[in-house]
Amino acid sequence: MHSFCDNQLDPMDYSLYIFDMGNVVIKNIHVIEKIAAQYGLPHDELADDYGKYNFPLMDGTVSSEVYWRHVEVLFGTKIHGDPLVDFFKPVWNPPMVALIKHLKAHGKRVVCGSNTYAPHWDYMRGQGFLAPFDCCYASHEMGITKPTRQFFEYILRSEGKSNVDTFFVDDYEENVVAARKLGIATFHYVDDPNFSGEEKIKRLFGSQLF
Repeated sequence: MHSFCDNQLDPMDYSLYIFDMGNVVIKNIHVIEKIAAQYGLPHDELADDYGKYNFPLMDGTVSSEVYWRHVEVLFGTKIHGDPLVDFFKPVWNPPMVALIKHLKAHGKRVVCGSNTYAPHWDYMRGQGFLAPFDCCYASHEMGITKPTRQFFEYILRSEGKSNVDTFFVDDYEENVVAARKLGIATFHYVDDPNFSGEEKIKRLFGSQLF
């Protein structure tokens, strides 16, 4: 098996495939730099503050409305609407869309497991980005985020699958490591000095996909 993939089985031998969404199935997801520029805020300070609220936003314990009121007080700037949505303009990542179609054509169950926010999720649903999946699991609806083991266990339990039945794709190493510790087969979708993420997918699943 290729060094970028830890699995012992053929990648088509699993029955459940879990895909992360951002920077895997969709691209162009980052918004903080755009928001900082629009409102004349110091990017590094906004990014640092946002990082402190990222997981509470994703597990649904803090709403985007509450966060932007906090930003208004912190920076003394009036924020209009919900910039997390207003500047969120995702686009499809064609290689991953092709892979999902390939898996489903071979009778595989394909689901999404995403750390996300309610406004982003609603936007993606409205734009059809959730349509390729048989089912979608969003952190803010589950009240759980990756890389906790509970996130993966929730999906496995809901799907009625075991760890050995499952293949997981994500761009964050900590999420891949967490899944691997549970015995889930993993693929780290990221560019490295030797291969791009797309090249890795071609080598693993076959170049005929693209």
